Amino acid sequence: AVVSTQSTGLCRKHGVMFLATNTWGMTGFMFQDCGEVYKYIAEKPKVSHGKSSDKPDTKRRKVEDNESEYEEREVRFTEYSKLGPLSSLRFSSPAVLIAHGLLEGVTNLSEYCKTMTKRIGGKEVPEQLIKNTTGELVPICAIVGGLVSQEIIKIVSKKDDPVVNSLYYDGLSGAGIIENMK
Repeated sequence: AVVSTQSTGLCRKHGVMFLATNTWGMTGFMFQDCGEVYKYIAEKPKVSHGKSSDKPDTKRRKVEDNESEYEEREVRFTEYSKLGPLSSLRFSSPAVLIAHGLLEGVTNLSEYCKTMTKRIGGKEVPEQLIKNTTGELVPICAIVGGLVSQEIIKIVSKKDDPVVNSLYYDGLSGAGIIENMK
């Protein structure tokens, strides 16, 4: 299995950040746990003070302040062994069901997806996405690998908002879904 409760529990116990990822055909998955409370800095949202008109001011040259202000933030991660049931997810992509089925070692993925879709009341999983779960597709690996690399940089530098817990990538629709699994 890509993510085991034993390895995530050991990492958390020793204060080590954990990140696991995998791709199955057109579906990608990433799980990360940075400990119970993770502190980082992020740029404060800028409040614009100016004219209410959308028309450009051609008579005056605008001078923008290039200095950004930062603030400390914190997020709480959920340990893999303490994740809620699949029904607690927002379920915004069929990739969520596929990844969970494959992580659980389900033998008949098509039946699993149909059953879970009815139970949760979510979107039907396209058969094309289920059939394309074997092998690795280079473009999907590149996209998921790029997202994972970006997360590693954010975690190491402690700058910018991290993905809290899980990211699912649906190669059929090109959508990346972040699920904060509590």
